[in-house]
Amino acid sequence: MKYNTLGDTNIKLSELGFGASAIGGMFNGVEKNEAIKTVHAAFDRGINYFDTSPAYGRNTSTYGPVTSETILGQALKDIKRSEIILSSKAGKISSLPPELNFSYQAILKSVEGSLNRLQTDYIDLLFLHDIEYNKGRHLETALDEGLSALRDLKKAGKIRAVGISCYSMDVLNKVIPNVDLDTVLVHNHYTLINDELLGLMPKIKAKGMGLVSASPFASGLLTHQGPPDWYPVDKKDLCVINKTLNFCLENNIPIEKLALQYALSNPEIPTTLFSCTERSILNKNIDWIEEPVAQDIIEDIRKYLEPIRNKDFDFGAYND
Repeated sequence: MKYNTLGDTNIKLSELGFGASAIGGMFNGVEKNEAIKTVHAAFDRGINYFDTSPAYGRNTSTYGPVTSETILGQALKDIKRSEIILSSKAGKISSLPPELNFSYQAILKSVEGSLNRLQTDYIDLLFLHDIEYNKGRHLETALDEGLSALRDLKKAGKIRAVGISCYSMDVLNKVIPNVDLDTVLVHNHYTLINDELLGLMPKIKAKGMGLVSASPFASGLLTHQGPPDWYPVDKKDLCVINKTLNFCLENNIPIEKLALQYALSNPEIPTTLFSCTERSILNKNIDWIEEPVAQDIIEDIRKYLEPIRNKDFDFGAYND
């Protein structure tokens, strides 16, 4: 496992990070004990970076919307705090359907709740979660009250780095040059079907920001299992994916392996978050990044996926 420094911070994290959305039940059901063992196995395999959010969970799950933070907190309490880098988010209260509140007091309350569930007295990276959602309706509040709350929490020692998480390239291209941030989390923009992060990276680097890339499997689209029920995908997109999966099957190579190897192939990206709930899948993913990259097959795969290359899936197109 390689470790990289996050922008101009002194935070050093593993090139592969453990995203805890899956253990919140965002893709499938979760077996709590196996999820905890998977977190421990991730640390044992060299992963020191763990990311979560109070919004990762379903109302039907045991802990409701905060399932991920609760389970991750229980898992990490057995690991020395100084040996892990922990990030969470605020502003997005639930995912299905999305509920957002980036007001100053709401952010303070959210972070206090996260600290309690994660069983820690500080969080290394704190991102305002999905600031572009609901067609940008909450953006002004997030960049004003939300960031103000995070900066005050940083002064108080409760968080180490202030950031945003975002999918919209339009919003990212406007915010990054004009707002002072320690770090930014960008998801679904450095995958086999999307490389728009490459155009954003010079702006991130110019500001000295740390970059966290997430969703190497395009939030489940680039898997044999397929996307979750909330994914904004149409039949034409799925047709492209199915043809690609058939090619992978014929060549006896998992699309997940190619997706992960591609996502970690750029040395300018300090860390990439992936998510799983089982030790067998975790170990398989870590084994894959230690193997030689099948560059020729990756290029073939990208040709199959060309019809949906850089498509805006608009995860935040909700009205409330």
